[in-house]
Amino acid sequence: MISIVAPLYNEGQNVEGLVSHLQDLRGLHEAILVDASDQDESRGILESIVESMDRRRQLEPGKPLIRIISTDRPGRSRQMNLGAMAATGDIFLFLHCDTRLPVDAIARVEREVTRQRQWGRFDVVLESKGWVYRLIENMIRIRSRVRPLATGDQGIFVTASLFNRVNGFPPICLMEDVAMSKLLKQHSSPLLINPPVITSARRWQNRGAIRTILLMWKLRFLFWIGTDPQRLGEMYGNER
Repeated sequence: MISIVAPLYNEGQNVEGLVSHLQDLRGLHEAILVDASDQDESRGILESIVESMDRRRQLEPGKPLIRIISTDRPGRSRQMNLGAMAATGDIFLFLHCDTRLPVDAIARVEREVTRQRQWGRFDVVLESKGWVYRLIENMIRIRSRVRPLATGDQGIFVTASLFNRVNGFPPICLMEDVAMSKLLKQHSSPLLINPPVITSARRWQNRGAIRTILLMWKLRFLFWIGTDPQRLGEMYGNER
């Protein structure tokens, strides 16, 4: 069974779309939303969603169990580890709030994961028109094949046993997904599941696509040569 873990931080109305998506995923066992929001609006929206989820489950018992964990310590690595500790599935799938899985993703992951191939990711399609976003998608595809590392917006999944063996995501404030991929590669080569996930292009739109590409290249290079992730987090800022 698969447990989805999604870290949240001041997502506002975006949470409604995530919850609706999770409720419609075929075969999903449970989802755990780990919220570290410090904005009253985001917290209020989440509280109302909890009430509506409870009512829907009473009317439709077959819907997945969606649980919410609150923490006052934001940080994707910390939040995802917290969610995994509460999860009951034997496979964890870590999902960003603005990423949408293929409708049959659960069955595909469960079918492909084996003792020899214990983790993996999806390709990415950005939910925006324009040549620059097609370029970004292709760059992500090529990068994850040449260097089999996964980023968070690719929907990383891993067996609970392997996740626990590597002690979860490293406790760093940025590049936790890349660091986690390096740990997982020591035990198993990654799977690639198709069709791709669809994710928002807001990160590239907010900062500018080319500027964001250059920033991410810079941050990955600095991480590769050993720069303190805390310093990298300060350079990246609060963009989600």
